[in-house]
Amino acid sequence: RQAQIQAQNAKKAAQKEEARKAEAARRQAQIEADQAKKAAQEEEAKKAASLAARRQAQIQAQNAKKAAQKEEARKAEAARRQAQIEADQAKKAAQEEEAKKAASLAARRQAQIQ
Repeated sequence: RQAQIQAQNAKKAAQKEEARKAEAARRQAQIEADQAKKAAQEEEAKKAASLAARRQAQIQAQNAKKAAQKEEARKAEAARRQAQIEADQAKKAAQEEEAKKAASLAARRQAQIQ
């Protein structure tokens, strides 16, 4: 009878120890799963940040390109205006020269008539 009780107590102790070990193993597995999940989230966050940085760099490059094109267009328009001004001045000077020649010719003719 005493041996039977001791055997039952030993069995209960063994079961209790098994349950304690199983719980400890479960906790450890949960900790490792949580750590793996956190590491995966951090990796995803890094990838997302990297992608966002690349997109931002692309946007900045596009903006810089647009600004350069706008500046080129502004310079081209300024050059076109300047060329138009110079062409107008040359035309005016030529017309004035033609008028002088015509006036000179008329004066010579008038002098001949007189």
